[in-house]
Amino acid sequence: MFGRIRPLSTKMTTNLKVLHFTEALKLVYGPFDRLSEEAAREWTAPEKPGAGGHRGRYLWTDAFGVVNFITLSKETSSAIYLTLAKQLARTVHDVLGSTRDGIARLPRATDAEPLNGGLRIGKLSEHGSDCDGQYHHYLTLWMFALNRLAIATGESEYNRLAVQLAKAIHPHFVIRCDGQALRMVWKISTDMNSVLVPSEGHLDAATGFVVYRLLQRTAERLQEGSSGVLGSEIADYRQLMSRSGRMHASRDPLDLGMGLWMCHFFRVEDWAAALGAQSLEMARTMLDEKRGLMARDASRRLAFREFGTCLGLQCYGVDADLVKGVEAVVNFWHHYIEESTDEDLRPISLVMYAAALIPGGEFSWPLDYHQPLPAIFARGGTSNGLVLWRDHLPPVGVKDGTLDMAGNCGNMLSIVGPVSFDDGPFLLGRVEEDPESGARTGVVRILNTNTSKVVVSRFPVSGDPPRYCPDGDYEMDGVPGKHSMISLSFLRPGGAKTGQTLPTGNSIDILTLPDGTAVEASLVDVSNPGVFVRLSDLGIRNPAYLNPPAVDTNTALKVRLEQIRQAGACMMGLDPRTESVPKIVVVSPPNIAQQSPGVNLRCLALSMGQAHKAVPLTLALCLGAAARLPGTIPNQLTVGTVEGDSIVIGHPSGTLDVGTKVEDGEVLSAELYRTARVLMRGEVFY
Repeated sequence: MFGRIRPLSTKMTTNLKVLHFTEALKLVYGPFDRLSEEAAREWTAPEKPGAGGHRGRYLWTDAFGVVNFITLSKETSSAIYLTLAKQLARTVHDVLGSTRDGIARLPRATDAEPLNGGLRIGKLSEHGSDCDGQYHHYLTLWMFALNRLAIATGESEYNRLAVQLAKAIHPHFVIRCDGQALRMVWKISTDMNSVLVPSEGHLDAATGFVVYRLLQRTAERLQEGSSGVLGSEIADYRQLMSRSGRMHASRDPLDLGMGLWMCHFFRVEDWAAALGAQSLEMARTMLDEKRGLMARDASRRLAFREFGTCLGLQCYGVDADLVKGVEAVVNFWHHYIEESTDEDLRPISLVMYAAALIPGGEFSWPLDYHQPLPAIFARGGTSNGLVLWRDHLPPVGVKDGTLDMAGNCGNMLSIVGPVSFDDGPFLLGRVEEDPESGARTGVVRILNTNTSKVVVSRFPVSGDPPRYCPDGDYEMDGVPGKHSMISLSFLRPGGAKTGQTLPTGNSIDILTLPDGTAVEASLVDVSNPGVFVRLSDLGIRNPAYLNPPAVDTNTALKVRLEQIRQAGACMMGLDPRTESVPKIVVVSPPNIAQQSPGVNLRCLALSMGQAHKAVPLTLALCLGAAARLPGTIPNQLTVGTVEGDSIVIGHPSGTLDVGTKVEDGEVLSAELYRTARVLMRGEVFY
């Protein structure tokens, strides 16, 4: 086919790849590389050579054609090829979106909604076992092509058409049985009125799950008011994917490759990581030079199916051995594609050859395709983090699609009041003015939805209109410099997660560990649940050992502490697998010789398996309250307190004052002081 040009190699220059790529497309779409911009706007995709289908159009082939034109535009920096991509899409909609005689749109389609009737496959036969109709996997690939066209051109109309097509075909391919159970069909009639092949395509549900999510993300980016536009359809595909035994690597080269291509968009999610890993192992066998594809004669192979494997592997990202296997396949067909490919399969083979040659253009996830999200980066107490508005949050898509909402960060809570006061969509909170000094204070009541508890935030404000003033004279350990003081009052914080301040009703419980040993612990739930154990009960006599580096390097100690935490979680009725709740805290009495005067209790907390360099704020509240509850371990170890005084907690970075009011075993309130500062406002991308 391209005998005068060198075959593919890892050292091939981009120009040679583009030349191969262009020559392959010209064999399908004619000599388009000589068109002017004006001629490109008038160009119509030819019937001959054409895509090999009815009236020269075949949906799968032309989907690759559109994407390949976009890739060529990117590789050559020529807008002409984007024009050709748009013209090809228009031609496909005119031909495959109409009846076979070309005199009317498909049923259900209108001028306003031209894809509401779906798109024909483009089969040459109108009747018979291999007749024209509609395939789910062809339609989703065309949706993807329109999606890429929208992104490349910035014209939302193409993604709108893709969403229109997605919603139109979904109820005809995804069928509800007995009211709730779902199943899919592989092929339906051109008019979408009947099922032609009732079996389900191997990865049709997963492909729908991926492509519909891409469409929805683009709609949210380019089309105002399109949030969740395909939410119910995506939920259906998720349910279909969850069925046992449905997600496995295929032995078919095309299916294997398209599965990898699909996985690479969401590869961090568990389903994609698992399917991707299985598929890579299958690919190693398939590309083995002695036992795989290369050991067969060309007459026993189909080029386009093997190009699917090559495309998928390159999009997913593979090691040197698999890259070598991909090169071997592409180089083989570089020489034999014309003489060893049936004429009716030549167009599909050529467009997929091009995609396998340069898959990094618009077939893979573009680096600039991310949804912008307004965000504030801020310091709250000793923590840093992003502050987001709930209405701006995107659909969750990481790993298993869930967010851990069990715990909360008390330090970051200190910035919530000031940010909501300054940046809220409407006035949140109120302003109080000292009649003597004239100093003004912003007051915001915060409902912590993680714990269903109310926190009152108080902070200085200045200016007209008033805004949070971060500058002041207050110093807190763990943060350099002086800042304004933020007061956080937690109202009736007891039972935040379990409903009771002492979930078991006991001041001290005996926890049995996996090795049969027992350890005493106080299980307390104030603002955040905590498991409190004595340093001495861990066999450690020297309080100087109570520091993060020493704990983090002691694997055996960390394992034991996690066992204690999990045992405490079970006794509190919490899920021990949730690492964020409860947290474990090692406590000891103050060492007066080594500590600054006034410290009442020392602690070291672990958060998500790591020793904390200070102390999580809500856990400090819990510890301060526990120190006021008679009989608990913190209460026994607290030294030098007077009724009504705050508890001064010593931690690895300094000290922290916690004021608590306890009456008849109930924690009425807990108060502490923090500082906070907005560091940056802008956008993050996901």
